Amino acid sequence: MTAVSRLIPPYNPPGLPEPQEILDVMQRELRRSLDGMVVPGSPRPYFMLYALRRVHALRLRAAHGALLRSRDQTHAHIYADVRVGSHKFDNVIDGGLGEGAEERESNDWIDAPDDLNLQALQIALWKLTQLKFDEALEDYYDHKKATLSEYLRDEVSAMTRERPIVHREVLHHDDFPRAAWERVLVDLSRRFLQHPEIYDPGISLSAERVHRWLVTSEGTQVLTEDVFIQIGIEGWVLTEDGVYVEGSRQLYLRAVEEVPDRATLERALDEVIVELAQLREAESPGAFIGPALLSGQAASTLFHEALGHRLEGERLVARGESKTFARKKGERILPPGLNVLDDPTMTHCGKEPLWGSYRVDDEGVPARRTLLVEDGVLRGFLQSRTPVPGSEHSNGHGRHDGVERPMARMGNFVVEGIAGQGETWEALKLRLAELARFQGRRQGVIIRRILAGETSTADYDFQVFKGVLAEVHLVDATTGVSRRIRDVELIGTPLAALQRIVAFGRDSETDQGFCYAESGSIPVSGIAPPILLSELELQQSSTTGYHDPLLPPPFADDGSRGRKGGLRSRGKRRKPV
Repeated sequence: MTAVSRLIPPYNPPGLPEPQEILDVMQRELRRSLDGMVVPGSPRPYFMLYALRRVHALRLRAAHGALLRSRDQTHAHIYADVRVGSHKFDNVIDGGLGEGAEERESNDWIDAPDDLNLQALQIALWKLTQLKFDEALEDYYDHKKATLSEYLRDEVSAMTRERPIVHREVLHHDDFPRAAWERVLVDLSRRFLQHPEIYDPGISLSAERVHRWLVTSEGTQVLTEDVFIQIGIEGWVLTEDGVYVEGSRQLYLRAVEEVPDRATLERALDEVIVELAQLREAESPGAFIGPALLSGQAASTLFHEALGHRLEGERLVARGESKTFARKKGERILPPGLNVLDDPTMTHCGKEPLWGSYRVDDEGVPARRTLLVEDGVLRGFLQSRTPVPGSEHSNGHGRHDGVERPMARMGNFVVEGIAGQGETWEALKLRLAELARFQGRRQGVIIRRILAGETSTADYDFQVFKGVLAEVHLVDATTGVSRRIRDVELIGTPLAALQRIVAFGRDSETDQGFCYAESGSIPVSGIAPPILLSELELQQSSTTGYHDPLLPPPFADDGSRGRKGGLRSRGKRRKPV
């Protein structure tokens, strides 16, 4: 057995069992279930995993000088994986992508005692395990049936064999500085009283401390603590053509001491107010196609959607998946000079903390730096304990939300230029204008920020990705003058977009947040340099028009009445008034 990280000293917070006592109870019940789950004539469990998450969460939101939300709660839930059969063939088909744990009966029994009472915890594990075992047997025979009725051409072994580890971290139980944070948020939110043109403004802070226990039948024991803090400032304005557009700033932190001071948050608030004024006056160009320059943050989102999800190991073997890169290992998929890797062991990019960092994944495998693309050539994939063709070992990327089955997911997804390569931002802007003129176009586009993205990897649908844009500028190809636009979103097909990269920058930026896929919502980070694409398509995002409210906000009512103009023209309402 390999020991990893530091051992915890004896520690027993008031009212809670010692962390090691919890691991011992989980291990004891796991062994009892492994030995006792026997149905004559049916396969027995060959592997089991128990996990427990206890989350202390604080949710704050302020607007117009009032505290709209203040919630402080602690909750705990358990997860059990029961595998019957053997490492060669078991109950999991398609890497578990279509399992849908939330729709199964076992999902009704995942609650754990908030006080972590040892006897109550053991009873909860006992109940959940019985249901998971019953479901595993049903899945096993469904899998058997599929092997007779279908040609499972991409199927591999059921589960990798990994060395057991022991990894324990110190757990903390300090309260978040709730009162101090509330005062700052409420005070800053009064600024919105000076701007009645901004609808549904708010300053929010979400803080979570996640304690995780994990044991396996192989002998692995894991105890970890992670803190995730997100601060958001946002608001909406209604444009002359009836479109609600959003301005926002988000901060992602990993420790209480990293929360910025009031002055820093006030500067971010000022940026949002200025941005909303710009968006209110900005034009909507409708559809656009032409050369595009993406900042590092925007490029990171594009790589995440167009490339990252298609390198997740389960998508190489699951039925119903398009398997975009399954048979392209050793082939060029990006321009020369670019490397792609995923490194959950990174904690910071410069001084910026990374949400996607972790030490041990959700299958008890240590996180590993994994090279995916080298000098533009595909070298590997993100892997959980589901084998992929040509590889029978996990690289520590099995992740989930604590409910769904873990699968290979991104952590810190990094795109970087080979040392000495890459151009300055100003040089890329000049090349953008040159490309536009060469193509006979009057304009190019610069995308500085993307709010969110989504993609589809299934074989029954079009292979596309989409990005919700936060900051976009049209650049005149002759004069170089830029103007801000709004009400457009990025669309594309993955292979085409990646092959249209003609240049990249030197300095990297990050993009962070939650990523949603079959194994649930998980925190991730992306790091990338700016990229220049020879062609990118934007489409108008609005379809319907809306008018001003009949009355102004109460704090800005000067006695005037009526709407400014008639019913608005095109524009999709993105946020209720």
